[in-house]
Amino acid sequence: MGNESDDEVLTLSADTFTALSQFYQEQDEREKMWSGEKVDVSEEVKEDWQLSQFWYSKQSAEAMAKMALNAIKEGGKIACVSAPTLYRAIKSINKDAIATVFEFDKRFAMYGEDFIFYDYKSPLSVPKVCREGFDLVFADPPFLSEECLTKTAVTMKYISKEPKKLVLCS
Repeated sequence: MGNESDDEVLTLSADTFTALSQFYQEQDEREKMWSGEKVDVSEEVKEDWQLSQFWYSKQSAEAMAKMALNAIKEGGKIACVSAPTLYRAIKSINKDAIATVFEFDKRFAMYGEDFIFYDYKSPLSVPKVCREGFDLVFADPPFLSEECLTKTAVTMKYISKEPKKLVLCS
């Protein structure tokens, strides 16, 4: 008994083929970003809802960036904890601003030395040099659970200088 279906050529619908092509293109873009080369902050990174990422509008990001820059003295350091769009807006306004993005998503390693891998589940697993190293700490935790908020607050306190300037956005 022959199985005729084994000889059939499978084809994708046009929509499926387009979606698959787009997926592969985005995958190639991610791999380029992860190469570790520092890139211009104008490079847009798309939200990843699986990582609970929701970017600010351009207007909101610019308003928060201006607030952050005005809250510190010249040469002050800003920590953007789980807030990569704030980092991008700060650097767009003032490329010489000292800002660091603490982020779980390794696509942001494209920011070179300004990127620190951060997992809120391990709130003190940041480089020791960051302890009490930031004049302003801005955080936008990925989740509003008590655990996430509490652990993010631990990180904020750990990396902020006295007097503490902390902003928690949700």
